[in-house]
Order: sequence, then structure tokens, then C-alpha cells
Amino acid sequence: MPGRISAAERTERIMSIVPWLVVPGGVSITETCERFQIDRAELLSDLDLLFYNVGVHPFTPDALVEVFVDEEDDTIEVNLHEFFVRPLRLSPDEALTIVGAAKVLLASRQGSDVLASAVAKIEHVLSSGDAVVGVELASIDPEVFAVVRSGLDEGRVIRIEYHSFGRDEVGVREVEGQRVLSVEGRWYLQAWCRSAGDHRVFRLDRILSAALVDERVDERRPAPPGEDDFDFTGSHPLVRLVLGPEDEWVPAQYPTESVERLDDGRLAVELESSGTAWLERLLLRLDPNTEAVDVETGRSLGAVRSSAAARILRRYR
Repeated sequence: MPGRISAAERTERIMSIVPWLVVPGGVSITETCERFQIDRAELLSDLDLLFYNVGVHPFTPDALVEVFVDEEDDTIEVNLHEFFVRPLRLSPDEALTIVGAAKVLLASRQGSDVLASAVAKIEHVLSSGDAVVGVELASIDPEVFAVVRSGLDEGRVIRIEYHSFGRDEVGVREVEGQRVLSVEGRWYLQAWCRSAGDHRVFRLDRILSAALVDERVDERRPAPPGEDDFDFTGSHPLVRLVLGPEDEWVPAQYPTESVERLDDGRLAVELESSGTAWLERLLLRLDPNTEAVDVETGRSLGAVRSSAAARILRRYR
């Protein structure tokens, strides 16, 4: 009995088999099963998925891949429409969407060298003159990703060392993983946090280490909120900092929403600030003349630094 495979593995299997089937007159079902070491029922199920799900907008019957299966004659034939044969033309927005999705996969260390090469070629085409287009995502430790996946597959508790961005602290938590998902270019672990006694979502690129605990998850835990019910962006305000040359270490050390080089040579960055204490510590490390603004309100945050500095001075008087 073949083991259960993931959706990604099934997709890769289908994509490997399809070129073999695109032959005038068809290919033997038995021969295909032997060549790809796949059960006959699984092969037919994959082909059924291919027939109903692969095509182009508006996904009407004439815009889908044609799959013909004749079990009596033991043959399969796949016909690809013209849109699979002619060169693909993408708009800049479509190309950037593909690059972004591919970079999410590569950041999780699940992509291949072929995918990385294809992404590099698309980025090269999108770039013109001195303008370079690229998509950079936070890197995920492949060992962390592997442990998280194992915890989910085996139903075991995971002990994680997690960097809390808002408090700028590292803590250890035991969590009962429920699912991994990608939202807006970032990978998240949705889990029951034993410390909090509630559902929490952890960014995988902020998990510093992960290890399986020899305990099973509690199947009686309430179901996690749906993706549409959880605010993955959080309610953290965005802060805009305009940095001088001596403070350009900031985007290298902290996750940022955007980084822009201004005409005067300074660096403008936007980043989340979920805690006043963390923001105070950051502003105290920067040049006193650094511009700091709440992006949503446009309010200057200079008073945050001044208040923190005054509080520290009072302790030493």
C-alpha cells in the first residue's frame, strides 16, 4: 500500500508524468504505471485532477487540458492546447506575482535549483537599465522548517525558541502545531501555545530553533481560527525611520516592510513596532536627529525617544 504523499509531492509527480503522456496515439497505462512506480488507481486519480484543474481563464472545457483514458485499450492520451506550446507572455504584475510566490517556496528551502534559476531569469527580464527588480524574503532555517513539519505530521508537541519582535526578546515556548501557511510572502505556524493557553501564530523566520517533545498534542483543543479570521499583519503600527549612514545597520538587523534610498543619500525604512519598550530602545541607539514617524497618523515619534531618555536620566540623579 503506497504511503500518503503531500499535495506538493503529488503535483511534482503529475508534472513529471505529463510530458511522457503527450504522445500522438497515447501511451499504455500499464507501461506508465511501471515506469513511474505508481498504482493504477492513483494514476487515474491524478489524471482526473489534471483534467478538471489545469488550464487557463475562464477555465471552460475548451480552456482545459484534454485527457483521454481508454481502460479497455489500456491507453492514455493527453493533448495540450496552444497556450501550453506558444511562448508565455506575462505582464509585469503577473511576473512579479510569480517571482514572489516562487521566492516564498525557495525561502522555505523547499524549492529546487531549477526553480531558483527560472526566478533569476524572470528578475533579469523585469530589470531594465540601472533599475533592478528583485524580491527578497526573510530566510527560514531549513532545520526549523523540517522539525515543524515533523511535529505536524506526527502530532507531537514542538519546543521553539522564538524571537518576539515587539518586545525584542527571545523566549522558549511549547506549542501544539495545527498548520503551516503562507500569507503575503511569509510562512507562519498556527499553533496552540501552552504558555498563553490560546491560539497563536508564529512567523517561521523568527523561530531560532525547534525540537520535538516526546508528548502528543491534545486532540481536544478547539479548532484554530480560519485564515480569513486572523489578522496576520497584526495591529502593530508601522514606523518610518530616515537613517543616516551610521545607522544603516537597522534593516540588516530587524524585519522591515520597505527600504528606500532617498535622493539625499539617507535610507528610509518602514518596520512594525508592536511594543513601546522596543521602539524606545531602538530610537535610543540611533542618531538623535533621526526622523521617526508613525506611518498611519503621520505623527512624529520624537517624543518617544525624549521621554525614554529623560526617564533614564532621572534614574542616575
